[in-house]
Amino acid sequence: MSASPASGRMTWAQAITGPLAEATCLWQDLDGLHVSVAPDVPPPTSILWGWRPDSWLVRARLDGDTAFVAVHDGTGLARTVPWNIGDGHNDGDLRVAASRDRGPSPDLGGAGATYEQVVVDGINDGAGPVTFLRPA
Repeated sequence: MSASPASGRMTWAQAITGPLAEATCLWQDLDGLHVSVAPDVPPPTSILWGWRPDSWLVRARLDGDTAFVAVHDGTGLARTVPWNIGDGHNDGDLRVAASRDRGPSPDLGGAGATYEQVVVDGINDGAGPVTFLRPA
């Protein structure tokens, strides 16, 4: 595995060229659930999760153009319950219905996928627990 990308407080521009570079990201805003590369401008959300091909997990708390970034190596994962976008026979979870056909398919980590999570205490100088996500 490659060296850990940077963690800490940084601008959005630094986040997308650093720890979020080459990451698939997940966030939710008023337009629904998004699963894609990090956008060029900070999305209108407070939390964005990312996973990189080399398995590094990234979590960014956003405040305007400032990102508070934490990075984890992906060990110690536990499964979560996925958001359900429906299977054609029922409506599923209507909170993510607008995400249908946006981003990758569920088998590639898009809306409807099952995600794994890890909660880490004491990351970034003991600031408290941080939750990371990635597709199962």
